[in-house]
Amino acid sequence: MSSDLEPGCLAVIIETVTGAQVGTIVQCIKTIGEHSLYGTIWEVRSKRDLVTEYGGVGKTVHSPAKWLRKIRPDELNKTTEKKKELVNE
Repeated sequence: MSSDLEPGCLAVIIETVTGAQVGTIVQCIKTIGEHSLYGTIWEVRSKRDLVTEYGGVGKTVHSPAKWLRKIRPDELNKTTEKKKELVNE
């Protein structure tokens, strides 16, 4: 999905074999090669444990580039906090 990935950038996982890691933020480390079906493969690292399609558990896994979406720096400053105003009637 994202051909603008580069070493050190942050990305969010948008697809996996099992769907378990979708939404996880990872750091792209390096490309490790090309896959005949999935294209460019990245080595990525997460602060939380990730599970591979083979059941391996670790903080570093391999992921196709098309399963990653680069996070733009301005996205990191967004907040989901909502402010509510108390109205006295």
